[in-house]
Amino acid sequence: MSLFEIVRVTSTTKTYYVGFVFLASEKEGNFTWVLEMLAGLLFLKLNMPTVVVTDRDNALMNVVVKSLPETSGLLCYFHIGKNVRAKCIMDCRVKPKAKDV
Repeated sequence: MSLFEIVRVTSTTKTYYVGFVFLASEKEGNFTWVLEMLAGLLFLKLNMPTVVVTDRDNALMNVVVKSLPETSGLLCYFHIGKNVRAKCIMDCRVKPKAKDV
């Protein structure tokens, strides 16, 4: 079960939570429902998000493009670093040299 967090940023760069959603799976249908509910809460166009930060989840990125076409998508710095470190550990390991007998 995934936790989907919705936060906003004030003009003084303080963040606050708008909502939390537990998702059974990270599929496009679930993300579409969440964004439709968010749009229902933020019924004024001025209140709609201008930026969405993701962890490069393709399903979420697809839904954001369809549901919020005027919104910019950004990738989360933390998750990018985590993915790079994981990839480097897997691909960049130094293999021990075999000792000559």
